[in-house]
Amino acid sequence: MSDTIEDEQIAPDEGEDIFIQAGEAVEVEVNDEDVPMDDDDEEDASTSDVNVTSSGIEALADMSIQTINSHNNSSIYSIASHYDQASNCLSIITGGGDDKAFLHKLDNNNTLGSVQLPHAHTDSVSSVATNEKYVSADLKKTPKYIAVGAYDGSIILYNPENGEKINVLDGPTDVEFVSFHPKGGSVLLAGSIADGTVWMYHLPSSKCLQVFVGHECTGEGSGVTGGLFTPDGKFALTIGMDGTMRIWAPRTGMCRHVFKLTDDGDEMGPAGLTCLAVDGGTDGQLAIAGGENGNAYVVHLQGKKLVGTLRHFDTVASTNVDDAQMTITSVEAVGFASKVVNSNWVATGGSDGILKIWDLTTEGQCRQSCSVKGENGNASSTGGVTNIFWHPTQPIIFASYTDGAVRLWDVRNGNLIHTLTGGKQDNQINDISIEVFGTDQGPGNAIVITANDDGNAKIFNVDVAAVMIQSQQIKT
Repeated sequence: MSDTIEDEQIAPDEGEDIFIQAGEAVEVEVNDEDVPMDDDDEEDASTSDVNVTSSGIEALADMSIQTINSHNNSSIYSIASHYDQASNCLSIITGGGDDKAFLHKLDNNNTLGSVQLPHAHTDSVSSVATNEKYVSADLKKTPKYIAVGAYDGSIILYNPENGEKINVLDGPTDVEFVSFHPKGGSVLLAGSIADGTVWMYHLPSSKCLQVFVGHECTGEGSGVTGGLFTPDGKFALTIGMDGTMRIWAPRTGMCRHVFKLTDDGDEMGPAGLTCLAVDGGTDGQLAIAGGENGNAYVVHLQGKKLVGTLRHFDTVASTNVDDAQMTITSVEAVGFASKVVNSNWVATGGSDGILKIWDLTTEGQCRQSCSVKGENGNASSTGGVTNIFWHPTQPIIFASYTDGAVRLWDVRNGNLIHTLTGGKQDNQINDISIEVFGTDQGPGNAIVITANDDGNAKIFNVDVAAVMIQSQQIKT
């Protein structure tokens, strides 16, 4: 087992001393009543055109360059992509509620081809991923894979070139996520929402290397909700409905630390954790998890310490199960800015439709609160935030929403600079995948792919530099 692990550059536990000291992080507890440092509520005029049909229903402009409709009106739950700049070819993998997964390719001539991946699933496809951005030049050592996980407990590996089935892995029931190791992509992590176990595989040998057991399950759907490897590949991180984040040692399978992040003294039990991100701070050793209770938690991995509680919501949810007006307060998306932008900035997106930017160097102050403003200046209804993506070199966030739009925000001032719409209102976006290229000469271009509730995937092409220039012209 050690030989295969070394291929993935997973270091022994004693390698921990590469981390910075925990004292370099500041422990804070932040209240959302903090006033944003820049208060610019101006709304950009870059929202899409709205037309009214003969039935009186508002129809949004379809700004996409392609529509993929392989899933026959069944919700698409997961999407992954890879853009090969040399061939100008875009590969997209989708999985949905029709118990199917598809491989799509958009070539240099803008021709779209789709193939159904052949495994016959018996439940929804919940997660898809590709390792193409991690593989080395030696494809014998680090082969290319597509991984597909489903609620029927299956994990299927495919060839990303042609969609041929490579292998079926034995693993957990009700697979909630799959995630590749960042050093070569030949190790896969998969977790179960049903039993709380997390499995780790060496794909070339089809061996299960470890089964991580520790997350507590109190019933159906109370297991693991997310997981990934740290950027250096030395540890695995997982979060669950038990309100904990756990650090695992891949070599030994031992749990190195448990962060009990949400209150387990509540009569309803601890709030579940919904989303996870890593690579924060100047040392890259901060992780963040969002919770169903409206908080996000920043931890220092080496110090094994909670260093910040970010209160995304002004009010907490009611704990009265008989309260028909119970407020939904979940944090649904989190992410750190890159080191090029500012590694001490972190974003939270909530079910309230508000995107918040926090500065960890100023005791976690809420730097910006980004929301679409109505005519009266109050936040208008956009539905909740479902996912976020930081531009790798610019202070811009792409955020997807349950109203079916993707909005681009300038995090320096909280301005909305662009809105992408796919032709329908309230067509919830369940997942997004974004490919940014051309950043060596400026902001570059972004390909945005959305996984929608109506069974369609939409592809958008965004000239980021042009959007930024247009936004500045409108403001002036």
